[in-house]
Order: sequence, then structure tokens, then C-alpha cells
Amino acid sequence: MKLTAEQIQANWNQFIGYIDTYISEPRKTKLKEFYNKYQDRIILMPASHKKEYHNAFPGGYVEHVNRVIEASIKINQTWVDFGVEQNYTIEELIFSAMNHDLGKMGTETEEAYIPQT
Repeated sequence: MKLTAEQIQANWNQFIGYIDTYISEPRKTKLKEFYNKYQDRIILMPASHKKEYHNAFPGGYVEHVNRVIEASIKINQTWVDFGVEQNYTIEELIFSAMNHDLGKMGTETEEAYIPQT
């Protein structure tokens, strides 16, 4: 799959929108500072480093995380509809979904994904 620049930007805006919608202060400010600091790297990251795996294309990471967040919200609503006791907040759910693959980013100075020729 190949995303256009417009699709990549729209996915990023949706991603940041989840922070605005579901995350409270002071965590909201800290998350936005972090993600804005590394925006250039994260916005183009693939979700996987192997082409055979999911979302292994530029912008795939954010697209994948957005789908995980959306699925988490839907699954949570199903649990609510069935009366399942929730022992977490929606903020915790979104935070977990949003950051579940963050280790793929690498370190502050080294990217985990190094393009190969």
C-alpha cells in the first residue's frame, strides 16, 4: 500500500486529535510535546520493518496505531453494552493503544528502522 502525502497528514491529524479528545492535563501537554518533537520521524515510520508484515510502508505506523485506537474504542463499547465491569479509564485505554508500539521508534538519537538499499 502507498499513502499519499495528504493521507499521511490526515492520519497524523487524527492521531493528535485522539490526544486532544481523550487525554487530560498534564499528560496531554507532555504527549503533544513528545509527539511534536519526533513528528518528522513518527509520521513516516512504517509499522513493521519487514515488507511481509502489516503496514510496512511510509506512514504505516500512524495508520496502524489509529486503527488500534478505533478498535479499542469499539471493543470497549461492546463491553459496556454487555455490562462488563471496567477497571480502567477511557484515557488509560487510549493511552495504551496509542503507545503500544512506540518502541519501534528507536531511541532519541537512533531510529529503529534504518532504510536499506
